[in-house]
Amino acid sequence: MADRQAVLGSGAKFSGKITNAKSIEINGFVEADLATEKVTIGATGKFAGAVKSDLVVIAGEYEGKMKADSIWLTETSRISGEIHYKSLQMDRGAALNCRVVHNWDQKKEQAKKQEQENSQENKVSENQEKTDK
Repeated sequence: MADRQAVLGSGAKFSGKITNAKSIEINGFVEADLATEKVTIGATGKFAGAVKSDLVVIAGEYEGKMKADSIWLTETSRISGEIHYKSLQMDRGAALNCRVVHNWDQKKEQAKKQEQENSQENKVSENQEKTDK
Protein backbone atom coordinates (compact mmCIF):
# COMPACT_ATOMS: atom_id res chain seq x y z
CA MET A 1 0.00 0.00 0.00
CA ALA A 2 2.93 2.34 0.54
CA ASP A 3 3.31 2.85 -3.22
CA ARG A 4 -0.23 4.30 -3.40
CA GLN A 5 -0.12 6.40 -0.23
CA ALA A 6 0.00 10.17 -0.48
CA VAL A 7 1.18 12.45 2.33
CA LEU A 8 0.90 16.23 2.38
CA GLY A 9 3.13 17.73 5.05
CA SER A 10 2.39 20.53 7.48
CA GLY A 11 2.60 23.94 5.82
CA ALA A 12 2.18 22.52 2.30
CA LYS A 13 -0.70 23.69 0.07
CA PHE A 14 -2.39 21.76 -2.72
CA SER A 15 -5.28 22.62 -5.02
CA GLY A 16 -6.63 20.32 -7.72
CA LYS A 17 -7.85 16.75 -8.11
CA ILE A 18 -6.37 13.74 -6.35
CA THR A 19 -6.68 10.35 -8.08
CA ASN A 20 -5.30 6.83 -7.67
CA ALA A 21 -4.24 7.24 -4.04
CA LYS A 22 -5.34 4.34 -1.87
CA SER A 23 -4.66 6.32 1.29
CA ILE A 24 -3.94 9.99 1.91
CA GLU A 25 -2.71 11.84 4.97
CA ILE A 26 -3.20 15.59 5.03
CA ASN A 27 -1.28 17.81 7.44
CA GLY A 28 -1.26 20.95 5.28
CA PHE A 29 -4.03 22.64 3.26
CA VAL A 30 -5.86 20.81 0.46
CA GLU A 31 -8.61 22.12 -1.79
CA ALA A 32 -9.70 19.21 -3.97
CA ASP A 33 -12.18 16.47 -4.71
CA LEU A 34 -11.04 13.08 -3.54
CA ALA A 35 -12.10 9.44 -3.81
CA THR A 36 -9.96 6.95 -1.91
CA GLU A 37 -10.09 4.12 0.63
CA LYS A 38 -8.72 6.07 3.62
CA VAL A 39 -8.36 9.77 4.38
CA THR A 40 -6.59 11.12 7.45
CA ILE A 41 -6.70 14.84 8.18
CA GLY A 42 -4.12 15.55 10.86
CA ALA A 43 -4.43 18.16 13.63
CA THR A 44 -2.67 20.77 11.44
CA GLY A 45 -4.55 19.70 8.30
CA LYS A 46 -7.32 21.58 6.54
CA PHE A 47 -9.36 20.08 3.71
CA ALA A 48 -11.95 21.80 1.51
CA GLY A 49 -13.85 19.81 -1.09
CA ALA A 50 -15.76 16.60 -1.71
CA VAL A 51 -14.62 13.30 -0.22
CA LYS A 52 -15.82 9.78 -0.95
CA SER A 53 -14.03 7.17 1.15
CA ASP A 54 -14.35 3.96 3.13
CA LEU A 55 -12.69 5.44 6.23
CA VAL A 56 -12.12 9.07 7.22
CA VAL A 57 -10.23 10.13 10.35
CA ILE A 58 -10.29 13.85 11.13
CA ALA A 59 -8.23 15.68 13.73
CA GLY A 60 -8.07 18.96 11.80
CA GLU A 61 -10.59 20.97 9.78
CA TYR A 62 -12.93 19.80 7.04
CA GLU A 63 -15.35 21.78 4.88
CA GLY A 64 -17.36 20.19 2.08
CA LYS A 65 -19.54 17.22 1.26
CA MET A 66 -18.34 13.85 2.50
CA LYS A 67 -19.65 10.33 1.89
CA ALA A 68 -17.88 7.70 3.97
CA ASP A 69 -18.64 4.29 5.41
CA SER A 70 -16.85 5.09 8.68
CA ILE A 71 -15.94 8.48 10.10
CA TRP A 72 -13.92 9.12 13.24
CA LEU A 73 -13.85 12.71 14.52
CA THR A 74 -11.19 13.31 17.16
CA GLU A 75 -11.40 15.90 19.92
CA THR A 76 -9.67 18.58 17.80
CA SER A 77 -11.76 18.15 14.64
CA ARG A 78 -13.86 20.99 13.18
CA ILE A 79 -16.40 20.00 10.52
CA SER A 80 -18.67 22.14 8.32
CA GLY A 81 -20.70 21.27 5.25
CA GLU A 82 -22.40 17.90 4.94
CA ILE A 83 -21.40 14.38 5.97
CA HIS A 84 -23.07 11.12 4.95
CA TYR A 85 -21.98 8.10 6.94
CA LYS A 86 -22.77 4.54 7.96
CA SER A 87 -20.67 4.56 11.15
CA LEU A 88 -19.71 7.70 13.09
CA GLN A 89 -17.42 7.97 16.10
CA MET A 90 -17.08 11.39 17.68
CA ASP A 91 -14.72 12.18 20.55
CA ARG A 92 -15.64 14.75 23.20
CA GLY A 93 -14.59 18.17 21.92
CA ALA A 94 -15.21 17.47 18.21
CA ALA A 95 -17.20 20.29 16.60
CA LEU A 96 -19.88 19.69 13.98
CA ASN A 97 -21.52 22.58 12.18
CA CYS A 98 -22.98 20.63 9.30
CA ARG A 99 -25.78 18.50 7.92
CA VAL A 100 -25.37 14.91 9.09
CA VAL A 101 -27.02 11.99 7.25
CA HIS A 102 -26.90 8.38 8.47
CA ASN A 103 -27.00 5.36 6.09
CA TRP A 104 -27.53 7.48 2.99
CA ASP A 105 -27.56 4.53 0.53
CA GLN A 106 -30.02 2.54 2.62
CA LYS A 107 -32.40 5.49 2.90
CA LYS A 108 -32.25 6.10 -0.85
CA GLU A 109 -33.06 2.44 -1.50
CA GLN A 110 -35.96 2.52 0.98
CA ALA A 111 -37.37 5.69 -0.58
CA LYS A 112 -37.07 4.23 -4.09
CA LYS A 113 -38.78 0.99 -2.97
CA GLN A 114 -41.60 2.95 -1.29
CA GLU A 115 -42.04 5.07 -4.43
CA GLN A 116 -42.28 1.92 -6.58
CA GLU A 117 -44.82 0.37 -4.21
CA ASN A 118 -46.91 3.56 -4.26
CA SER A 119 -46.75 3.64 -8.06
CA GLN A 120 -47.91 0.01 -8.28
CA GLU A 121 -50.75 0.66 -5.83
CA ASN A 122 -51.86 3.66 -7.92
CA LYS A 123 -51.87 1.53 -11.09
CA VAL A 124 -53.91 -1.19 -9.38
CA SER A 125 -56.40 1.45 -8.15
CA GLU A 126 -56.67 2.97 -11.62
CA ASN A 127 -57.24 -0.46 -13.21
CA GLN A 128 -59.87 -1.29 -10.57
CA GLU A 129 -61.68 1.97 -11.26
CA LYS A 130 -61.70 1.24 -15.02
CA THR A 131 -63.14 -2.25 -14.51
CA ASP A 132 -65.78 -0.95 -12.08
CA LYS A 133 -67.13 1.47 -14.71
